[in-house]
Amino acid sequence: MTIKTTTTATLNSRPAISNAQQDRLMGAPAKLQGKEAALLHSLKDMKSQLSGLKAEIKELKAGQNKADQFVDSDKKFCVQPRSNWMPKDVGALVELNKLNQTSGPISAEQMADTIDRATSDLDGQAASTEYRTVADWAMNNRERLTPEAKQVMDIYSKYAALSQARGESGIPQDDFKKMLGEMRDVGDASAKKALANLDRKGGTVSGEDMAKAITAGTADHDGQAAGAEAKEFEKWAAKNESRLSPEAKEVLDVYRKHTKAAQAKGQTGLTDKEAAVMNAEMKKAGAVDVSARKATESLDQKKGPISGQDMAKAIQKGTADLDGQAAGAELKEFERWAAKNQSKLSPEAKEVLDVYRKHTKAAQAKGQTGLTAKETAVMNAEMRKVGAGDVSARKATAALDKEQGPISGEDLTQAIRDGISDTDAHSTTSELKEFEKWAAKNESRLTPEAKEVLKAYQSAAKKAGPDGLTQKEADAMFKKMDGFKTFRDDSMRAALEGLDGKSGKINGKDLTAAIEKGAADLDGQAAGLEFTDTMKWARQNYDRLTPDAKKVVDTYEKYATRAQAKGSTGIDQNDFNKMLKEMKLISNPPPARPVYFAA
Repeated sequence: MTIKTTTTATLNSRPAISNAQQDRLMGAPAKLQGKEAALLHSLKDMKSQLSGLKAEIKELKAGQNKADQFVDSDKKFCVQPRSNWMPKDVGALVELNKLNQTSGPISAEQMADTIDRATSDLDGQAASTEYRTVADWAMNNRERLTPEAKQVMDIYSKYAALSQARGESGIPQDDFKKMLGEMRDVGDASAKKALANLDRKGGTVSGEDMAKAITAGTADHDGQAAGAEAKEFEKWAAKNESRLSPEAKEVLDVYRKHTKAAQAKGQTGLTDKEAAVMNAEMKKAGAVDVSARKATESLDQKKGPISGQDMAKAIQKGTADLDGQAAGAELKEFERWAAKNQSKLSPEAKEVLDVYRKHTKAAQAKGQTGLTAKETAVMNAEMRKVGAGDVSARKATAALDKEQGPISGEDLTQAIRDGISDTDAHSTTSELKEFEKWAAKNESRLTPEAKEVLKAYQSAAKKAGPDGLTQKEADAMFKKMDGFKTFRDDSMRAALEGLDGKSGKINGKDLTAAIEKGAADLDGQAAGLEFTDTMKWARQNYDRLTPDAKKVVDTYEKYATRAQAKGSTGIDQNDFNKMLKEMKLISNPPPARPVYFAA
């Protein structure tokens, strides 16, 4: 008699005693205690199991000509159930019972791990009793299997069929290793699809791209956002490390944080609420440009005004990652920071930002969010040039350029006063360099007093150091500079400075007006300091004087020397009026009288 017929006969035969007879022999269940009650319970369990085996044999016979199906209802595989009854494998049942203790979808990883453990006893039944045990469980729990878990079962069915076709009840070790390898490679379908989109896109992966991929890859509600899907993204990230922008890495870190929290609670998935929180956080992280944010954070660490050099370095660092966002997310980050920190920006920093805006607007006009390597190099060079200078000092020296003729000590002192008045703490660095550069270029225009003023500035800056002049140090410096005056009389200096602002030649009328204005204050210096200042200015600007202006100078010298000869520093009012009348006649001589000759 075969195992089949013996088992079938046993299962189909009537029990030797009925339930009533069993109760009479052993007593009513309520009266039984201890071992008797346990024995009765075991007998009933055995009867229940025999009924289950009968139903299973009936099911196997009914499906004798059908194949296992797991992925699609119309897809058949070559594994045929044996015509004879096959007992289930105890080891496999133990492992499958572990899955029964879980809730929610079964992932590919869980299915593969269960198959691996269910067949690990090497009893040569991986293609027979162990396979049948796993396959039956999968059929009965197919609604819990994710698409990927069904793929794992398909792989198992394929290798079991190959062994059965060879008349083997087990799967050879080499085939078994291949089978497990294929199962491990199944991965997560939704995650793979999302990552395939990133592969097709190519190039650097932005934070926004990564956030969208993770959101799409974990949206299938298969309970694997912190399981198979997380592993799929980690595997892809490791393989594509060089393509990940800093923002994409930030997004991945957000994903890791949330999945680790879920795993710590024994979950392989995220609840809808957890997923919503994570997606919002990833979206925020993806929208921020990490390299630009780090650059602006470095500016936050600086005390006092932000120099042009500071800003140029920050922009260069923040756009150096070549993620194609110099005119996009990176620009937005710098604009956001600048709007929030207007009070900290020096004039030079604002100029550097304007250079950045100019180049990014040009890129945007071409539909670009980034700058080419060549465009970046040109922009960085321009920013460095602008940032290296000092706007306030540059404006002050530009005012000196507009003046004609020599630069007096007073002129340079006032320019320095204006140039360092912005209190940006660069009076001993970029502002000093700006004045030194200008002085080297205009050395021939500097009066001896102006040269002394520059020396006083350099000496004070050297003592103060790179942090700039304190108010006390600046006051002391300007007090010393005020001693190097080219013109000693204030009223005459103001009048002559008016001539410096005039372009082109100085005619007699211009000079007469300046002398009248500068010497009319009745301070008794028309032949003293006022005369000395005028002569000094005339010598310095002699090539600018027209012939009639030179005659005006001679006229002033004539009246001033007469007064000096009398021991006076002033010119008598009557003589002063005569001098002015004579000067004006030089510029506007009366028309000549006609001369008549007698016939």
